[in-house]
This record gives sequence, C-alpha cells and structure tokens, in this order.
Amino acid sequence: MCAACWALFAQCRERDADSGGGARIWSASIYQGAVRRAILDWKDHDDTELDGPFGRIMVSLLNKTPIPSSCLGHRVLVVPVPSSRASMRRRGRAHTAPLAKSVAGALRGYGVDARPCNALSSSTKARSVQQVSSAQRARRITGHVRVKRDLIGNGDAVLLVDDIVTTGATVRQCVQAFQQAGTKVVGVLVLADAVVRRSDDDING
Repeated sequence: MCAACWALFAQCRERDADSGGGARIWSASIYQGAVRRAILDWKDHDDTELDGPFGRIMVSLLNKTPIPSSCLGHRVLVVPVPSSRASMRRRGRAHTAPLAKSVAGALRGYGVDARPCNALSSSTKARSVQQVSSAQRARRITGHVRVKRDLIGNGDAVLLVDDIVTTGATVRQCVQAFQQAGTKVVGVLVLADAVVRRSDDDING
C-alpha cells in the first residue's frame, strides 16, 4: 500500500461492544473509499499479499490500546470472529487467521502467553454487511455463534479480531457466547468501522 493508504489505517477509534460485559471495540480506520476497496480485494478477491500489511496494521492498533496490560496474568486466545460456512467455502481460507497470528505474536512480545485460536464457529448464511439492517443482522446470527469449549482452559482470556464492524451485532454475539462459557473477552480489534460518526464527518469533511 502507498503512504496515503497506510495513513488511512493509522487511527484508533473506540466504541462499546454493548454486550453487557464491558468489552470495547478498537478499529484502525473508517470503512470507506480506499480502505473499503483494499479490504474487499483482500477478503473477496484473493489479494493475499495484504495479509502482511494488514497484520502489521492490527499490531499497530493493539499497541495504541490498553489491551496488552489487561492481558497480563492470563493465557490469551486471539480468536478470529468466524465467517459463515458459505463465505469460507467461497474464499477457500479463513482470511482473518493471519491477523490473529500477528496479534498473538505481538502480545508475546509484551510477555503475554498468547496464541491464535479458532475457538468460535458460525452457522449463519452469508450476506453482505451492507445488505441487512441492525435488527435483521441481530436476528440472523442469534444462536448461530458457538464456542468450541474444548479449546478453552480455565482462566483463559479472549481477544477477538475481525476485518469490519458494522452494527456490532456479530461482535456482541461472540462476546456473549464467551461470557456464557465463563471466559473473559478483553477487547476486540478490527481493521475498519463502517459507522461514520458526526466527528468523523468533521474530521474528513
């Protein structure tokens, strides 16, 4: 990516996951323009050479958050938010797995016992993030995100990673699934947030 595109991914935007557990979502960019095109090329058009740059962007985002200090004293599972089975078949890979690997490596640099782990599964049908409302998305995924309990140990903590957050419904389901399994979610890292707030309009206008 060129320097101008790198700069678009250099933010640290924060919002509440609204899951009832106090988890926060941090994003590196706004999902529009060049950011949107780069992410879509990467996830849907096999632009795998972006695995490395996007991994470094997630590490840079991690370093701007309080997450590393909150992870000390735990074994941390860095868990990708799962795609639908249809999306996995179409792409032929778990496209966010390299992000989880990069973030886990960075946490180990802080002295945290961290590893990437596919501890969630989803049975939802694939739909574009822009084709459903917040209520529709929440109904579609409710009950379809499951924790693979055999991969989680007592005292483990979870850090979720994803490419895009829109309504936050999927993240809420993931956080709540871990809460029900008795596992703490220390935060959520995403490449881009699709919600543009008034302050964003002011900054970018």
